[in-house]
Amino acid sequence: MSSIEARRRVPRFIASLTVLLSEGEARYVVQTENMSQTGVCLRSEKVFPVGTQLHLFFGRPPELPPLIAEGIVKWSEGGKRLGVEFTSISPDDRLALLRFLSSPSRWKQA
Repeated sequence: MSSIEARRRVPRFIASLTVLLSEGEARYVVQTENMSQTGVCLRSEKVFPVGTQLHLFFGRPPELPPLIAEGIVKWSEGGKRLGVEFTSISPDDRLALLRFLSSPSRWKQA
C-alpha cells in the first residue's frame, strides 16, 4: 500500500473532469484523476507546493452542476499529480457532489 493510499480516510472514485484552478490571479485548467467527498486528485504539469491554497471550479459534466470549492494542497508529485483537500464548499455544492459520487452506474472505486 502506498503512503497516499494509507492516508485516505474516505473512498475515492475514478473521475475525469475538467477543473479550473486559481491561485491568486493565476489560472490553470487541469483534469481530475479521482475524487471523494473530501478532496480530489488532480493531474497537473504545474507544481503546487504542499500548503498552497487553491480555488476550484468544476465544469459541467452530465448529472453534475457547476461546483465551486476552496482547497489546500495536501501532497504533490511534482509536475504530475497533486492531492487537494476541500476546505470550503457550500452545502448545496457538497450535496450535488455526494449525489454525483454515489451514482453506482458511473463510478469505479479507485
